Amino acid sequence: MDKILAKVISKLDKDRFIDQIATELSGTEFNSLMLEIFRKRATVIQPAALMEAFEKNRFVQPGRNATIKSREMELEWLKHVHTQGFHALTLSPVAPIGCCAAVATVNQNKVLSSLKGTEVVADASNMLALKIAQDFKEEKNKDRIVQYATVHRHIRAQAYNNPDYAAHFSVLCMASGGFDRGGYNFEINQLNLHMATLWTLLKKALPMEEMTIKFYLKSTDEQFAALLQQEGHVWSSLKYELISDLNKPYYHTVQFKIFITVDNIEMDIADGGFVDWTQQLIPNKKHRLIISAAGLELVQLLLSRKSAQ
Repeated sequence: MDKILAKVISKLDKDRFIDQIATELSGTEFNSLMLEIFRKRATVIQPAALMEAFEKNRFVQPGRNATIKSREMELEWLKHVHTQGFHALTLSPVAPIGCCAAVATVNQNKVLSSLKGTEVVADASNMLALKIAQDFKEEKNKDRIVQYATVHRHIRAQAYNNPDYAAHFSVLCMASGGFDRGGYNFEINQLNLHMATLWTLLKKALPMEEMTIKFYLKSTDEQFAALLQQEGHVWSSLKYELISDLNKPYYHTVQFKIFITVDNIEMDIADGGFVDWTQQLIPNKKHRLIISAAGLELVQLLLSRKSAQ
C-alpha cells in the first residue's frame, strides 16, 4: 500500500471518518485516498454495466441539438460580444473546488465534484469572476474596466421537471469588473451594455413581441430604481417591469431576467445582475462585478421547434 494511503488510513476514526476526510486531510492525502477508491471501483466495472450506465446516466448523454448549427450559433454570438468589447475566453472543463459554493452561496450538492481539488464547471460566470479578480488583484488604475465572455457547456447536478432543461447545456456568459465610480455610474453603464448585447442576440433569434424583461430590485435602493426608469436605456422602449423583492443573497442591487412566452408558459432564457464575488476574492469592497448569461441551447431548441412548425 502507498505510504500516503497508509498514513491516511491510520488517521481515520470509524466514528468520525467522514468529517475527517472532508475537513482534516490535506489536499494530497484526500486525493490519494479518493483516487485509490475510484481506481478500485473501476476495476470491478464490467462492459455490460458500463453500457447500462451510459444508457441511464443523464450526465453522460449526448446533447440534443444539431451540433453544426449549435457551433455556428455559438461562434456568431461570440463574435458579436467581441464587437461589444468582451474578450472571449476558452475555459477549462473544471474549476477549483468550491468555485460556486465559496462565494455564491450555492450548495455543493448541485455541482459535480471531482478530484485534484476541482469540480466540473457548473457556472462559467464564477470562472470569469476568478479571472477578473486575478486581473484586479494588483490593479492601481481605478478607471480600468475588464470584460470577458465565453460559451461554455455547463453541467448541473440537480434534476429539473422541465424536459427542456438538460443535465448539461451550452450557455453564453459575460462578466464585467471595475471599481465604484459613484452615483451608480459603473452599474448603469455596464447593465445597459449587458442588456443591449443580450437583447440584440435574442431578438435576432426569437420573436421580440414574446419577450419581456423583469428587474428585481432591493427595496432600499430607491436611487438605483429611479436611474433604471430614466429614458435612454436599451430597455426604455421594451416591455419591462420593476419588482422590489430582491431578497436573495446571490445578487446585489439588481437582478434582471429576460422571459419568453411559449404556449402560454413563461420561460426565462437570460439573466444577470451584480454580485459581490470579486469583493471577496480580491478583496476590495469598492470593486463591482456584473455577470449575465443566456441559455444558448434553450434558444436553439426553441428555434428548431419554430422551424418545424
